[in-house]
Amino acid sequence: MELMNNTLNRSEQFTAPVASESRSDESAEQDAVTVRRACGRGEYDAARLRFLRLREPSQVQLLEDIPRSEAVRLAGGLPSYTVARLCERVPKNLRRAIVQALPEVKRHGVSVILDYRRRI
Repeated sequence: MELMNNTLNRSEQFTAPVASESRSDESAEQDAVTVRRACGRGEYDAARLRFLRLREPSQVQLLEDIPRSEAVRLAGGLPSYTVARLCERVPKNLRRAIVQALPEVKRHGVSVILDYRRRI
């Protein structure tokens, strides 16, 4: 009987993370939907807060999926290091649009970060 209880407890240990992972996937999907809606309504501050909660692959995918003008505006308000990190992973034409739309000082900062990261 004790062996059966131990076996049941072990199986619960292995199934619990799956439910947790699916919940986080659902949460990430909900965050992505919220970002899209907020961008569509012009609420970029709210969109950025949710955007930063997403994992990097989801952030990249979202930038590629939304209209370019929204992606540029969304990225423009992100921290410089975040913009640089994302620029390394988005297509070249989107990267160029994002960087060119940044204010001069921020554009220079992002360029310095990208140059440094290329060298290491």
